[in-house]
Amino acid sequence: MSEDRPAPDFAMVRAVEILASIATRSRSAAIVPPPPIDRPVILFNEMRSFEIGKTKRSEVDHDLGSGFPYPAKGWSTYAVRFGGTRRLLSAIYRHDVLTGVEFYLPKGDGAPALSPRDWGDFRLIPGEVSIGMSLSALDERYTPAVGGPAQLVYAQAYEIRFPGGLGYVMGNNGQAERLVLYAAA
Repeated sequence: MSEDRPAPDFAMVRAVEILASIATRSRSAAIVPPPPIDRPVILFNEMRSFEIGKTKRSEVDHDLGSGFPYPAKGWSTYAVRFGGTRRLLSAIYRHDVLTGVEFYLPKGDGAPALSPRDWGDFRLIPGEVSIGMSLSALDERYTPAVGGPAQLVYAQAYEIRFPGGLGYVMGNNGQAERLVLYAAA
């Protein structure tokens, strides 16, 4: 061995081997989604609530009017103003019954320039989860997302499963930016 190079630290080499072994085992372990909670999750404000499998398009159209077809045909999207920010509310239905709803801060240039309405803030119940809140304030029912949305736009994603559906809270820099409910596939 050269006198210029120090002898290897065998304890450090062994520690690296152990950490690599743990990482390999955890990577090959099956990803198991969290168990569902025992009640539905809703997107709610004092004007309107959205519940997967129960809310009807005709009720929403009566309260909010016809939505703009965004992000694709079949979706109904509305602009909402709250706390000085513009947010979008998008809902999709199957046979007049809600199968998905999203409430989010628009990202990019592709979002429609709809005039926002003052309808108040929407939040996910349970947990009173709202846009702008700290993701560290989510309670234990919200767990890191398993096989959920890709991390292209949002660096953090949490999920909650409930009978008939699942919800996501997505965000960046530790703050919620998108609240989502979908019917279970």
